[in-house]
Amino acid sequence: MNILIGNRKSTSLLFIAHLLFFMSSCGPEKINHSLKEISSGTDALLIGLQPLNDSIVWASGTNATILRSNDSGESWEKFQYEEADTLQFRDIHPLSAKEAIVLSSGEGKASQIFYFHEDMGWQKTFQMDASEGFLDAIQLWENGQGLAYGDAIDSLAYILKTTDFGKSWIRIPTAPKSGSGEGGFASSGSNIALGENGKAWIGTGAGGSARVFHSTDYGRSWEVFETPMIKGDAAGITSIKHHNDKIWIAGGDLAISDELLENIYFSEDNGQNWQAMNEHQIKGSFYGLAVSNFKGNDLIIACGPNGVELWNGAENKWLIISDKNIWTATFLDNQTALMAGKNGTIIKVKFE
Repeated sequence: MNILIGNRKSTSLLFIAHLLFFMSSCGPEKINHSLKEISSGTDALLIGLQPLNDSIVWASGTNATILRSNDSGESWEKFQYEEADTLQFRDIHPLSAKEAIVLSSGEGKASQIFYFHEDMGWQKTFQMDASEGFLDAIQLWENGQGLAYGDAIDSLAYILKTTDFGKSWIRIPTAPKSGSGEGGFASSGSNIALGENGKAWIGTGAGGSARVFHSTDYGRSWEVFETPMIKGDAAGITSIKHHNDKIWIAGGDLAISDELLENIYFSEDNGQNWQAMNEHQIKGSFYGLAVSNFKGNDLIIACGPNGVELWNGAENKWLIISDKNIWTATFLDNQTALMAGKNGTIIKVKFE
């Protein structure tokens, strides 16, 4: 027989009430977001977007255009390579407030790499010598070593390396074997991700491939992992990110724009195994991806020609936040992001 003596019943009820309140207060904290469209001063298609820090940001795009902001994206200054203003600057890597490495994508000689300094102008540091070559992206570590990736021109993956902050480049002879037609997508300048101590990940696509190349020694040696990303002649990984010991990939099939695709995945073991991020709502391919963690919750921005979706880890669901044609996105800090795309569109996202 269960007998309560004295006020133990009321004490127990009070304890349960306190416990329930504590449990509810420890649940996911609601995260709100706001969007602000900012004038970029250009109508170029913006494709490359990367911060130097939480204040200085560089962007790049068509018509040989690069932009710089010194105030976290609130205002922008435009620079242009006048000698060939038809080049498509599809990636950019800032070195300082005045200098950046810029990548031009295109067939053959149109694929070039430049060193730009606000006071000293432009210096070409690489030009593709293979007519079938096509550069896709660049990334540099803080020690001046860096990688550039492009479409395959022979049996080896086309990976360039710099050891002097992009002033010179050599092709890596120990790159992984390439599949027939395997390359990448110059859709957001983000199919290379770098980590500490020489770690690197490259996402591939096209030719029926959608693989991840992984290095732990600044590109001297590589291991290769298959992914479940959709594959095809114009399909595969468009963007890869490394954050909080996870690897995230986005992509799709550029020939499919009116169907929902399973095209966002993450890996917790450098790419050996993958889990899908399903139930998003935007059809077609995603071109760019940005990842952060705010108040203990993953924030993921996936963007493409059909719009932008946000994964809010506090609510465990996708939310469409824009229907604009956005190609690229990046976080400035864990609660501030910038997105850019067609007609010079730049949008700032704040989380609170």
